[in-house]
Amino acid sequence: MESRSNAPAVLVVEEETHQREAIVSHLEAAGFSALGVESTDEALGLLRARTILALVTDAHLPGPMDGFELAQTARERFADLPVVMMSGHSDASSGALPEGAAFVAKPYLLEHLVPTLRRMTGVR
Repeated sequence: MESRSNAPAVLVVEEETHQREAIVSHLEAAGFSALGVESTDEALGLLRARTILALVTDAHLPGPMDGFELAQTARERFADLPVVMMSGHSDASSGALPEGAAFVAKPYLLEHLVPTLRRMTGVR
């Protein structure tokens, strides 16, 4: 897990270590506090344990719950949580996004993620 502080953080769920680390670094360079985890189980634990500013999750994660299910579960528990779904293998039609969630295709992730999070969270 990576994090700069105990401030509300953007939670990044991505099973690929290098991609996860790059996304967390990108968000931190933009001024966000960010945490990176590789599984939905870890993500659910952090959602329960600390204040999360936003959830950024890969759509297709291994294990019993994929990113779409994680996003739905997170929004059921935290109705106002901003959610960004990302994928390099699909588009938003691959699963049901929670109402108000955003979708960013991985080839454009670093270009669009920070502006999307700024819009959704109000953090400048």
